[in-house]
Amino acid sequence: MPPVPSADDPLAQLHAQATRSDARATDWFALGRALLARAGADWRRQREALHALTRAAQLDPDSDPTLLHTVAQRAFIAREWPLTEAATAHLLARHPEDANALVWRSAACQARNDFDEAERLLRVADRVEPDHPVVLHKLALCVKEQARFAEGEALLRAALRLAPQSAHARFDLSELEIRTGRYADGWANYEARLELGMDGNGARTALATLCAPWHGEPLADRTLVVYGEQGNGDCLWAFRFLPVLAERARREGGRVIFGYDGPMRQLFERTLPPGVTIETRLDTRPDFHCGLMSLPLRLGVFDPAGWGAAYLRADPQRVAAWRARVASHVPERGRSVGLVWNGNPTHVRDARRSVPDEQLGLLLDVPGVTFFALSPGRGAAVEAWRSRGAKLVDLTTHFEAGFDDVAALIASVDHIVTIDSGPAHLAGALGRPTSLLLDCVSAWFWGNETALTPWYDSVEIYRQPAVGAWTPVLASVRARLVRLVAG
Repeated sequence: MPPVPSADDPLAQLHAQATRSDARATDWFALGRALLARAGADWRRQREALHALTRAAQLDPDSDPTLLHTVAQRAFIAREWPLTEAATAHLLARHPEDANALVWRSAACQARNDFDEAERLLRVADRVEPDHPVVLHKLALCVKEQARFAEGEALLRAALRLAPQSAHARFDLSELEIRTGRYADGWANYEARLELGMDGNGARTALATLCAPWHGEPLADRTLVVYGEQGNGDCLWAFRFLPVLAERARREGGRVIFGYDGPMRQLFERTLPPGVTIETRLDTRPDFHCGLMSLPLRLGVFDPAGWGAAYLRADPQRVAAWRARVASHVPERGRSVGLVWNGNPTHVRDARRSVPDEQLGLLLDVPGVTFFALSPGRGAAVEAWRSRGAKLVDLTTHFEAGFDDVAALIASVDHIVTIDSGPAHLAGALGRPTSLLLDCVSAWFWGNETALTPWYDSVEIYRQPAVGAWTPVLASVRARLVRLVAG
């Protein structure tokens, strides 16, 4: 139940009315709408609103003609998929050609990997609302998640012909272009993320009030701040371009500052190019700002050849400590393997990129291999497998310096096995031999079909042949580990 507002809050009366024992659906609906009006981007308030709206629908779904639509839409936005399905079931029972309900329900179907039903619903929506850019966009994403990339791109281009200013569609198109090596077009369309506020930390918004965006202008007597943006994997991947930028600034007589205060700060500070400093506040007033992920476009990096060498290094003292810890758990002539099988559950694709705990047995029984969890918070799964005889060790309680410790542990084991997550990029950036487990679609960093990536020379890719098909992937990686032990 939502927390009770203070007495002087305008919501207090609505809340008091809705929580009376004789409250009606209309009371809860009024509270829900008031909460929505105030919520903005506050996810807590949005969920409070959704709670109130859901209570209204439970009491009387017909109390207001917009109620079920509001519940379904808000549940869709909040990714509350069971509630999305429940609300849209009522809507479609009354109006089978309700295009909005069809789109919302299709998203819920995709969340449980029922792509056949999701696509069917979207095809119906497309028939009901032909040439609707939103429907075409959602259909494009649905077929893309089935690895039908060319068809998805054609649908995105059709959506953009109808709505050429759609930043969402341009951003999604960019990922398809980049993954197939069309970097010039892909990087240009990838700039659409700036219109979507995707920096994740508000850096661009703050910097935009102080200086101009950098589009490649000469840096003579100018200061450019490059800010970290998006996820940890994005920052790790794009950090490689800073030395090229720093050398250009040096030649032109300018200065580069790296604006970053995230969990990889120590790791980045150790390998900053000459002349570049990290600032966590705007101590220096810059002339230009630029997102880290915009550097390949601004520097004209349209060919990945030659970019796969290691460019980060772990702290030698921490590596020494971690090697001792690892050695204490590995028998003589045994092999050590760092393991990441699931990621941040709030990531939009985490359910698809993660290997279910129960399937790890296909990997954990390789004779002579001791596995080390690289991600904290997996203690329950580790203990469950250890109780079944698996050699899986969790030393993450020793992580004291964030990614610096992760890097040191990665540098201390013989091999890394990981899903598409931050540690995958970290292992590649450190040049450590890595087996990368990819779901059927995966992120654009890893391209299509190939077993290697030009961005990381030490990474070998193992891809799902179909959505959710981890068994053949794990079998192939297991075979590689068997060869590692034998070799």
